[in-house]
Amino acid sequence: MTAPPPPTGYLPVARWRYWDVLIVFFSGAFASVFVVAAVVAMGVDPFAPVPFSAIFGSQALASFMMVWWLSRTRGSGSLAADVGLIVRASEWWGVFAGMGLQLLIALITAPFIVWLWPDGPPSQGVGDIAASAEALGEQLAILLSVAVAAPIIEEIIFRGMLLSILRRSMSAWPAALVSAGVFAGVHLFDRDAIAVVPGLFILGVVLARVTLKRGDLSLAIAIHSGINLLAAVSLLYGNAILEWAEIQLEQIEAVIRFF
Repeated sequence: MTAPPPPTGYLPVARWRYWDVLIVFFSGAFASVFVVAAVVAMGVDPFAPVPFSAIFGSQALASFMMVWWLSRTRGSGSLAADVGLIVRASEWWGVFAGMGLQLLIALITAPFIVWLWPDGPPSQGVGDIAASAEALGEQLAILLSVAVAAPIIEEIIFRGMLLSILRRSMSAWPAALVSAGVFAGVHLFDRDAIAVVPGLFILGVVLARVTLKRGDLSLAIAIHSGINLLAAVSLLYGNAILEWAEIQLEQIEAVIRFF
């Protein structure tokens, strides 16, 4: 008797349920609540850059540990097989591709945002926190949270778990669209994030298609990191970069006038 053929498709050994996705998501949310309570009890502002990064880090870590535990107890025990968690150094270029994608999405959604918010869109809470980071340690904490922790845990939840569930019951494009809608909608826990929801939906579709094509999360994590990195850098150093550019233009203009 010949052995049955190996399973095919996206993450074929994964057998996640929607309930598992909720467990992972809310385990992180509950962990962050406890850390917020501890921070407030110590008399520290939870919206300062370092405490905020610690709170977000605890959320990401709790969700990750829950995924690891579920993989060990109900999955194959391999995060690569169960959620596609693989990181390849050779796909470093995805970070720069993500930066380019961020600019493209901004161009696509700009008319919609200007039409709805002619006086400017609402400012996200995380954006205000990042903009307030002045010390190097605060800036590094923000960068690690936004450009490292967030892409990894979000890709695990939305592309590694949710997308694999959807793909078992529908074709690739509907699965990508539904997972992208959930990904974008979850960000509305911050109601000031409504202006970025269209862009997040486009991003979610792109990352879902990339993940389905590649069969794992490596390139999606790199792209996601590049998008978040560009956003964080613009918030942290945007004013300084603009001031530097103005100085360079003034110097160039002075040289031209001299000649």
